[in-house]
Amino acid sequence: MKKKKLDNMKKGTLSSYQEVTYSREFKMADRAGGYISKKGQ
Repeated sequence: MKKKKLDNMKKGTLSSYQEVTYSREFKMADRAGGYISKKGQ
């Protein structure tokens, strides 16, 4: 039970970090392609 909770915490941290990194890279790619996303984040 404890291990599962720890894994979930790690997963949560990793996914939120990946989300930030991904959105940053995605915005850069959009800018490079001359496309600006209408989804404001």
